[in-house]
Amino acid sequence: MKKSISQFTLRLVILTLILGLLTMAFARLFSGIHVTASYPYALIFLFLFSWAAFSITAKSMEKKISRFANTYMIINFLKLVIFSLFILAYAHLNKTDAVSFIITFFVYYVFYTVLEVVGLKQLNEATRK
Repeated sequence: MKKSISQFTLRLVILTLILGLLTMAFARLFSGIHVTASYPYALIFLFLFSWAAFSITAKSMEKKISRFANTYMIINFLKLVIFSLFILAYAHLNKTDAVSFIITFFVYYVFYTVLEVVGLKQLNEATRK
């Protein structure tokens, strides 16, 4: 279990660095398109929530499969609520940057979600062997 969480953490760090570098490159290459200056905070926010969600969900996988399913559903519901509140609060406080931030956040969210699902799938396959 600890090995899986360590591997996921490493992949998460790599993904975060790649997304950060790609965002910087995109902002420089396409200077006419506004990229939110808050993207590092979005990356850190998503990194922390993805790591916590994976860790909790992975630990629940050690128990019954029904426990895993319940944990996965509850965590994803909570993430969506927290992310929505975070986005709404940011949009309310920074109206001029809201659209750029929301688009950036959504793109990052898709990448982090794919990584989390792939990690949980690999963990599930490893525990079944």
